Amino acid sequence: MRAWVFHKAGPPSEVLKFDTNWPKPEPSGTKILVEVHAVSLNPIGWKAMSTPPISWGQKKPCVPEADVSGIVAGGELEGTGFSIGDEVFGIVPYDTIMKSGQGVLAEYTLVESKLLAKKPTNLSHAEAASFPLAGLTAWQALVIQGGLKEGDGKKVLINGGSGGVGAYAVQIAKAHGAHVTTTSSPSSNSLVSTLGADEIVDYHSVDLPKYLAEKHGDAKFDLVFDTVGVKTMWEGSEGFLKPEGQYVDVAGPHMESFLTALSAGLDIAGRLYKPKWLGGIKRKYTLMMLHGTQRSPELQEAASLLAKGTIKPIVDQVFAFDDVHKAYERSMSGRAKGKVVVKVE
Repeated sequence: MRAWVFHKAGPPSEVLKFDTNWPKPEPSGTKILVEVHAVSLNPIGWKAMSTPPISWGQKKPCVPEADVSGIVAGGELEGTGFSIGDEVFGIVPYDTIMKSGQGVLAEYTLVESKLLAKKPTNLSHAEAASFPLAGLTAWQALVIQGGLKEGDGKKVLINGGSGGVGAYAVQIAKAHGAHVTTTSSPSSNSLVSTLGADEIVDYHSVDLPKYLAEKHGDAKFDLVFDTVGVKTMWEGSEGFLKPEGQYVDVAGPHMESFLTALSAGLDIAGRLYKPKWLGGIKRKYTLMMLHGTQRSPELQEAASLLAKGTIKPIVDQVFAFDDVHKAYERSMSGRAKGKVVVKVE
């Protein structure tokens, strides 16, 4: 079968190669064979390819990426609720890809039956593939970690509302009745407005921590979800986050080398454990990369909201299977509004 594969660490443009004779996977146990129709790209995908220390733990050779939409093509289906020919979408967890080297950027892939859901008929394969990792990350940050419940009217701040995770976070928070403030650039304001954001802050024009403390200091946020990883936001969070509130971070400190990874590790330890009297921030901090597992109940519940149109997929651009390098270039540019998707045909 055709697949994109990397055999060594490095930038996608240099190490990711097109293989026309990659072995087709064989289903076994609870894994279902899926004929891939669309794959969405995620930052962790190219970081596992190119960025230490993450890339050090990646088994090679490797077919990258985790988010898939396609058609059930084989496997032991009894009791799964699936049949041959069903249109499905789902995810291969990154810890599985790290250990096995078997991702989804190929004509066929294997997915655990519990991590698949039937694709809503109102979505294309490209739209469905855009949801799993970004959408489930937002769901877990807001609902599982943040404790959002329908109708409780919490105030939520989402840093980065137009990105792949942020665009889903705005919609999920609004679906649970939250008042949502989000940061955005002027070019993305119309997008986050259509997603339902109640307040949009241009991060280019203000000192964010100072602005948020001045405007929301008397009525602070219950939950902050940082999809960008802005250190000064955490450092200033006491000014705009309630004492009992939570700061959930999906990005964390940036790691581009061994030295920055070491510095990031010390930074994370400080956020989690440094006491107030040593300069620590007296707010609860959660780093989602420590908790971000994918679970079946959230995927099934999200599929229902996608089918109803309560959550709408945000696809930035769709690339042909031959144009994967261009797709990664777009994903890595930081300019994508929503998810970058590769169509497999």
